[in-house]
Amino acid sequence: MRRILFIIIALALKSCLYAQDNYRPFVEEGKSWKYYIKATTSWWDGKEAHWDTEYAYSTLTIKGDTVVNGKEYKKVMHSSDKAFFYEVPEFIYGIIREEDRKVYMRFNYPDIYDSNEIEYFEEYLIYDFNLKVGDSFTVNYGVNDLNLKLISIEETDGKRIYSFTTNSEYIPTMQWMEGVGGSYGLCMEQRTDVMTCIFCTRYTFLSLTCSLGDEVLCSFDDEGNVVLGVEEVKADVNKDNSVYDLQGRRLSAEPSHGIYIKDGKKIAR
Repeated sequence: MRRILFIIIALALKSCLYAQDNYRPFVEEGKSWKYYIKATTSWWDGKEAHWDTEYAYSTLTIKGDTVVNGKEYKKVMHSSDKAFFYEVPEFIYGIIREEDRKVYMRFNYPDIYDSNEIEYFEEYLIYDFNLKVGDSFTVNYGVNDLNLKLISIEETDGKRIYSFTTNSEYIPTMQWMEGVGGSYGLCMEQRTDVMTCIFCTRYTFLSLTCSLGDEVLCSFDDEGNVVLGVEEVKADVNKDNSVYDLQGRRLSAEPSHGIYIKDGKKIAR
């Protein structure tokens, strides 16, 4: 009886250690999140309102170390093909750290006249990969709160996907991927207010991919869902200018925005 009990305990410990070893860290040097940004600016000509729209790609990359208040962080750098924010192409978006599978972020609002001026706001818990089915989590990005309830954790190709329901009619469901987070990535969307003024700009964001070097960890569809299996789609594509979506379905034309496959390559617009 004691031997059987010992075997059961040993198997349980082995399973626990395997789960810990199999955990994919969120904070890794060089990991990047790519966004597609739409910037809509309103203006008034004295008679009626007008709107001008610009588009750009933006990337957030974990790059470099720093210490704030005695805690070690990694820097998150923002870069874009257009100087949408603060009139500079690159700046420190914030700092990030991970402890006990929890991811903490401190945002930086650069001085509009001095991009080297750094002021970090209070620390926010943006991800918790200890959650169990039925647990609740409040996403606090410093502007809006979103209450999530975890309804399932599924593993596909060794990657764990967390699925939530929310208290928002605009975002009824949300997914996280371990090591990546969700379509809100590093919280760009939640840091901008809705456009309620004249002579102001509203930024909207579409999360595209999360990568580490040449490895694409996952992509996101237009609804913010995690998309896996891009490699399998690539293998079935011939270089005949045919266009496919991420599920391998052939499209009649290249989409105006989103992610698709052409000539065996993934293209984000």
